[in-house]
Amino acid sequence: MPHTTRRQALGVLGSFAVSAALPAAAQTAAGFPSKTIRLIVPHAPGGNSDTFARILAQKLGERIGQQVVVENRTGAGGTVGSALVAKSAPDGYTLLVADNGTHAIAPTLYGSKLSYDVFKDFTPIMLAATFPTVIMIHPSVPAQTAQEFVALVKSQPGKLTYSSAGTGNGSHLTVELFRTAAGGLDMVHVPYKGGAPAVQALLSGEVQLTSVSANTALPHIESGKVRALGVASSKRSPALPDVPTFAEGGIAFDGDSWLAIMGPPGIPADIAARLNREIATTLREPETQARLAKIGLEVVASSQAGLAEVLQRDVPKWGKAVKDSGAVAD
Repeated sequence: MPHTTRRQALGVLGSFAVSAALPAAAQTAAGFPSKTIRLIVPHAPGGNSDTFARILAQKLGERIGQQVVVENRTGAGGTVGSALVAKSAPDGYTLLVADNGTHAIAPTLYGSKLSYDVFKDFTPIMLAATFPTVIMIHPSVPAQTAQEFVALVKSQPGKLTYSSAGTGNGSHLTVELFRTAAGGLDMVHVPYKGGAPAVQALLSGEVQLTSVSANTALPHIESGKVRALGVASSKRSPALPDVPTFAEGGIAFDGDSWLAIMGPPGIPADIAARLNREIATTLREPETQARLAKIGLEVVASSQAGLAEVLQRDVPKWGKAVKDSGAVAD
């Protein structure tokens, strides 16, 4: 059966399940899963999304009695792997570990080059976890707080520099949110090819500021090699309880990063609901939460509607940051 015809047929069956007797819908979900589930990570091994996926795959597989296999499909900031899932069969056996880069930043950064619509081409399963971002400075910078740093930049416009993992990357745009919230700070952006060299540039004093996830920042803060200005999130990080949020200092912005589970469009509602329940139960297990906490992730395990609400909120927010930065994908 051609792909489009199969999708249409499953869409009809999904609609029928809603209007038909409940036992029919239950039977559809009861037979799922009956084979291996593919969990597509659109980034390289070793990062937050990959580590998260491998922890989830192991524990979810044990719970549902079927193998869950992680596949890394990299390229174009995660949009290659995301597009693969968007075009997959809507049967619940191919899922994506999405993030705010692939689904909140990409629509504006890539524009017409993006081969998927984040609202129409995916079935939301859940907002799985969030992780805070920390903005940190080199110890040589004569500022102890965010307010002091803002005053310093304003006294030396165009003099201070900040690194990122690349133009349009989340690390770049988080600083853009900070700059805007602080009144339009005049700083020079120095993009690098990846997060590791961006952090190294700060450690060596090549730049004065950068933005990274809390778990990446922690060892450098503890060693005294950098100074944390603040957490660019809605609340303090459990990993850095003594570091205030920027909002606490009167610089209100939210740079929360997140990971989500999505599938292709047209997954039958009962199967999507089953996936939500099984993944949520897995993520809420104390052992799973503890393992994720070690890499700086806080479990959310939201409803499907909860993820849809996050997309509605974050696509405009990050889209504005992209436009304000002038970033354009290659």
